[in-house]
Amino acid sequence: MSEPPRAAAYLDVDGTLTTGVTLFELLRFDAAERGAEQEAATFLRGIATMREAGATRTERNRHYFTWWAGRSVGDVVQVGRRWFASVRAEGAGHAVGPPGDGGGGGGVGGSAVGRGGVLRPQVVSIVERHRRAGHVVVLVSGSFAPALAPLAEVLGGAHLLVTDPEVREGRFTGRVSVPMIGEAKARAVAEHARREGISLPRSAAYGDDLSDAGYMGLTGHPTVVSVPGAPLAVVGRRRGWDLVAV
Repeated sequence: MSEPPRAAAYLDVDGTLTTGVTLFELLRFDAAERGAEQEAATFLRGIATMREAGATRTERNRHYFTWWAGRSVGDVVQVGRRWFASVRAEGAGHAVGPPGDGGGGGGVGGSAVGRGGVLRPQVVSIVERHRRAGHVVVLVSGSFAPALAPLAEVLGGAHLLVTDPEVREGRFTGRVSVPMIGEAKARAVAEHARREGISLPRSAAYGDDLSDAGYMGLTGHPTVVSVPGAPLAVVGRRRGWDLVAV
């Protein structure tokens, strides 16, 4: 008798699993290491200006990756590991671990994720419940592997569906073919489920932004993570989705 299809938990990261923006926090850390804080501040103000001018999330995501143009992939991976190690150390005194581990250094230890950003304890608890149930945990994000691979590791080897910046001769070009935002997330989740033998009706999805609605709606158990009244919370309420109020 064949085993039933597996279930998965598909989670957005920034704003859902974390309160900070991992892309921006990694950039600030990189700038601080290189003494380029002023350059980073100017760059990030430019992204904010793009948003105010009506640029889409996809357009802003593409621009973000120009920061890494010309940088060695291996070097950026190591920047990501140093950044995540530093924020885990900052949060070691109030770490979020799986239930029963007593907090501190176990589990997802080091709840801080960048300046002013932390892992949401209530969402971490949800992730741990999925892990205990044997579900595949998948991070679905416009961020990229150097920022999220260390987090995926402490979440028990979570799968990554993330933006894949263009690389030539071992260096980032600063260009992106398909940012993992909006419909790209929905396509990636559908393909992941097909490839991994996952039943989407048995699976769950979590997100905080309207752009997450597409992939969330593919699953049988979508949950909005946001303040009540936020745009996605309004859509979720109309569709009968659950809400984790933050």
